[in-house]
Amino acid sequence: MNEQAIQEAMARGGIYRLLSVAFLYPDEALLLGLKEGFSEMKTILPYLSDGEGDGLKEALTTIASKGFTLDTLQAEYRETFGHTISQESPLYETQYGSAHLFQQAQRLGDIAGFYRAFGLEVSDRAKERLDHIAVELEFMGFLAFKEAYALTHHGEEKASVCREGQRKFLEEHLARWAPLFAKLLSRKTPEGLYQHLVSFLEAFITAECRRLEARPFAFHEGDLKPIAFEPEGTCFPCGVKDLSFGEPKEGG
Repeated sequence: MNEQAIQEAMARGGIYRLLSVAFLYPDEALLLGLKEGFSEMKTILPYLSDGEGDGLKEALTTIASKGFTLDTLQAEYRETFGHTISQESPLYETQYGSAHLFQQAQRLGDIAGFYRAFGLEVSDRAKERLDHIAVELEFMGFLAFKEAYALTHHGEEKASVCREGQRKFLEEHLARWAPLFAKLLSRKTPEGLYQHLVSFLEAFITAECRRLEARPFAFHEGDLKPIAFEPEGTCFPCGVKDLSFGEPKEGG
């Protein structure tokens, strides 16, 4: 059993989970989770190898030094993301590079296919689309934890399936648009928590691509294609509380 590899996979899963929660509308539970998560990061980051955690450590230090209350965090979230889909820095993958609703629906279908391939369905309690940044980050965290479990109980062969799933999802989805999302959002919010969160996100996704040898064809600013309305059947009810995947299907 490779204890270092297990600890690294667990650490990466923890980072993905923290980032996933961080891009949801803040409530008391989320605020507590953020504070606890940032504290735990100090013990998690050393497991990232080859200096890949350097940019993360810098962003984390800045975030940890900021005192924030629920009221100020909620106000900052509303100011940053608004009440409707932002056209400046959308939280949804299919707002990037999809000029037509048919293309958007195709990509949503592909994302759903990734989730189903690992025995997951989005919970009925979920309030966001499949391509929301928080959902995609939660999925990557699930795969990292699944990798750690496979290494502990099943061995390298099954763990490699989880790593390949992570590499492909980064290459075909998350890492194609998350860096542009981070760049656009940092321009919109030159100060505050979300400025530091997207720096943290960008540094981590870059490290993950290097670690997993993912080579995404990343979107650029000219590829941001706002769509005026959403394709039918692809959006959950309004709100962002209780985002989570349901239980894995039997045999998943």
